[in-house]
Amino acid sequence: MIPRDIIERIREKNDIVEVISEYVNLQKVGSNYRGLCPFHLETTPSFYVSPQKKIFHCFGCGASGDVIKFVQEIENISYVEAVRKLGERVGITVSYTEEDEVRTKYYTFYKELHQLYKSKLNQNQIAIEYLKKRGYDAREISLYEFGFSPVDSKFPQQVAQRLGLSKDELEKFGFSNSDPFAGRLIIPIADDFGRVIAFGGRLIGEGVPKYLNSQDTLVFKKSSTLFLFSFAKEYIKQVDYVIICEGYFDALAFHRAGIKNAVATLGTALTKSHIYKLKKLTPNIVLAFDSDSAGIKAALRSLEMLIPEGFNVAIAKFEQAKDADETYSKLGVEGLVKVLDNSIGAEQFVVESLAKQYDLSNPSGFNTFIKILRNWERLFSSNPKSLEKFYEHASTTAGVMKEELKNLLASQQLQNQGDKYSQYNQPSRSYQHQNIQLPKTPVKKVPTTEDYLVYMYFNYPELFKQIEFTPDLLEGKAREFFLIAKDLNVSLDSLSKHMGEYVKEVFDKIDFEVDDKIVEYIKKDLELRRIDKRIAEIDSLVLKVTSDEEKRILLKARTELVRQKMKIKNQK
Repeated sequence: MIPRDIIERIREKNDIVEVISEYVNLQKVGSNYRGLCPFHLETTPSFYVSPQKKIFHCFGCGASGDVIKFVQEIENISYVEAVRKLGERVGITVSYTEEDEVRTKYYTFYKELHQLYKSKLNQNQIAIEYLKKRGYDAREISLYEFGFSPVDSKFPQQVAQRLGLSKDELEKFGFSNSDPFAGRLIIPIADDFGRVIAFGGRLIGEGVPKYLNSQDTLVFKKSSTLFLFSFAKEYIKQVDYVIICEGYFDALAFHRAGIKNAVATLGTALTKSHIYKLKKLTPNIVLAFDSDSAGIKAALRSLEMLIPEGFNVAIAKFEQAKDADETYSKLGVEGLVKVLDNSIGAEQFVVESLAKQYDLSNPSGFNTFIKILRNWERLFSSNPKSLEKFYEHASTTAGVMKEELKNLLASQQLQNQGDKYSQYNQPSRSYQHQNIQLPKTPVKKVPTTEDYLVYMYFNYPELFKQIEFTPDLLEGKAREFFLIAKDLNVSLDSLSKHMGEYVKEVFDKIDFEVDDKIVEYIKKDLELRRIDKRIAEIDSLVLKVTSDEEKRILLKARTELVRQKMKIKNQK
């Protein structure tokens, strides 16, 4: 690292007004200077420089900092490079530290390796045809600097040897004795300043994993890197919002359409590091995640992080295709523009997404829906306008008046208890509850699958016989109960005191008819649990097997189980 006293000397000796005047036409205004901001488009000057405080600040886009930060941003270089550049300006030599030397080697290694990958792309017709099939022409293939790693690639080792890197250094840079990207299309991943620091590899043909990212290194961190950020950041400032995608080709689709304020996460959920990076540029975000259940879950998780940070968030709606890449391929620029135009607010998205997860005509489903809404109510509460929109969407969906909904959400009983809506016997998902009087008596806990099974064991033996399960699928005291009772005829009077108290608690929760709908709900829930159990078993086996073939078979089985799970969840 550069010694702090050297940095302070460089900062002091570089007059901030003189330095910025080399890039911006400044006019004196009182004790400060003013000009048009170089970091976003504007016609009225909102960029100010204070020689006394030695800082700059733009009231338009929020850019702010000292002279080092200005040079770093305007030149699109790293902090160390900005310090070195300003040091040269005032005759102060900044020597390399050991860490600087390692980083310089790192950037050189990845630059040369990328060049080698790019040189091999045109020699592989299959890779070229793959890109053309996805709609990329020769200009775009060159513009986005795709590459290809041959099946027998030893490129990383060759570049390391040429640069005189040791085996230990190569491993620190993310490579060992082989090329993990062999046989893959190469997608360069750049840092915030446009330098290649990692790669994404897309398998061409069948196999898993379909996509592979570089492992984390001393320079590359998936949790803080956003794909295409170095290209997008200036456009984000200009249009004052950012589009966040899940994958490379989705973000690239927006850029190909001329919508260049799009970025993508790299096989990881949105993180605090991503959020703080974007917060410096804009408070407005559009989430353009896949339209499938996994994409919806990812969007909900992202909202849980973004809303407390004060972002204004909308969610893009993909109705004619599953994602941005497919939309652009099928419908072109107009298709993506329409997707953005049809974006819905976070408040509406949350309510609609949650409502699809529960059968609101079922007492248990309705109660759970209300309980989940309580968490989101707290998240939206920091913004009164958002909170009111949330109440409007939630009340309409739940089929109650807005004030009734607020009372339900405010009810202390509902924090850990269910609602006694079973008495209203809703017939369908029309949610016509406007005339319902709120319960005045203490409400009861929402029955779980375990509760229903115990209740049915004693009260609906014929329905109970329709349900196949093993006790290991259950949780808590129910598992203990059915380890004893599953294959025996246990009567109420034969229960131990401990188990008798548990059964009584279950009976107190359920005071309505158990019908075929509840049986189907239980069967569905148990099937999902079986699948989750099998997926967990496969995940454990994957970590143990050494054969690539065995691993491939296991991963294929896992993929099929996930598909089955999604199919079951989407069943009405």
